[in-house]
Amino acid sequence: MDMKKTFVLALGMLSSYSMCVAATSDGIAKVFPGKPPLLFTPSSLSKADEVQVEVVGKGGKQSCCAKAIIEKEVQADPDDFSSDNLSERKVHVYRMKFINPVNYPDPFIGIAVIGKNINVQMKGKNYQVTDEQTISTVSTCYSAEGMHLIRQEGKKKLGHLYLSLGYEVEPDCPAKL
Repeated sequence: MDMKKTFVLALGMLSSYSMCVAATSDGIAKVFPGKPPLLFTPSSLSKADEVQVEVVGKGGKQSCCAKAIIEKEVQADPDDFSSDNLSERKVHVYRMKFINPVNYPDPFIGIAVIGKNINVQMKGKNYQVTDEQTISTVSTCYSAEGMHLIRQEGKKKLGHLYLSLGYEVEPDCPAKL
């Protein structure tokens, strides 16, 4: 292989690697009192990944965000059905640990954003996620028995996760997800 082809191949591999490293992903956080917090995501993660988790703020309102780290991948509880409705990848379940203590007096299910050098801000009922490559919006809604997390860049859908709640809730999702 000549030097020019080797250089182009190496540059392409480096470019692909940096795109993977800079990529931001998301998941659904499940935090129940007395149990370790869990993260449901189609991304393969390691202990080096940084996670920002939606929290319950003053007056029970959602706010952003508590930082957490990945402790380890765990087996999903049979009642915790989850799916990647966009690309049908396997959903991994990770046990998390909050960097600073967080008080969740009641069970809570919300968004989690995974990545380094990201900025997550609440914008109305949604979250705006800014990383080195994109500005996207993360929103949630409920179908009859579960929560949907949808991530979009403009009108382009980047992700759609689902987590069954195991009980009926008042649906508020649009007719077409």
